[in-house]
Amino acid sequence: MKEVATLDRLKTGVVGLDEIIEGGLIRGDIHLLAGGPGSGKTVLAANVAYNAAIAGENVVYATFEESADYFRRNAKLLGLELASLEKEGKLAIIDLEALKGQQLETNVSTLIQATKDSKGSLLVIDSVTALLLACETQFEMRTFMKSVYSSLKSEHITTILTGSLTNGAKIGLEGFMTDSVMLLENWEDGVQMKTRFVVLKMRGTNHSRKYHSVVFGPKFAISRF
Repeated sequence: MKEVATLDRLKTGVVGLDEIIEGGLIRGDIHLLAGGPGSGKTVLAANVAYNAAIAGENVVYATFEESADYFRRNAKLLGLELASLEKEGKLAIIDLEALKGQQLETNVSTLIQATKDSKGSLLVIDSVTALLLACETQFEMRTFMKSVYSSLKSEHITTILTGSLTNGAKIGLEGFMTDSVMLLENWEDGVQMKTRFVVLKMRGTNHSRKYHSVVFGPKFAISRF
């Protein structure tokens, strides 16, 4: 019998995605969205955050790999108007670049507190790879990821972590220590580069195990491959 928490899901609002993950992301779980450069990780994460805020959720979006202003500008180019959501208190954007000098645990504590202060139900960290690069050893990385996981789970904060893959690298430790792993891949189709999406794992969910094509445009969408 499933626990009650596994029945409570946050709809992503992304065309085609909720249909293949039993209606949405399990609330209180930690979800990893991994992919290579240009595969659409930030685009997908931003769409989920925007859709959730429009639907009435309070969202905290933490950006590390680009400044908050740059993120707002790029989101606007995608048709995601964030300013009104920020004014309404439905969306808070935190520039993790400003926290670079702090200890890793302090960064996470700052994000958790910001989520609690805004009564947030969704936290997006873009990206966890940028935080993990500050770890000097595998042991430090494992300890940090365990701390992040336990802290977020204890607060029952639904979290999306984006993770970067380069040069054919495989998903690392973060993939084993999250509740779900979704992968965006660039691939060659003749002379064209295309993007595909697959759910590698999602605990408590009878998810699709097929590849799905990705449609970029005013509305990010996932369709049958």
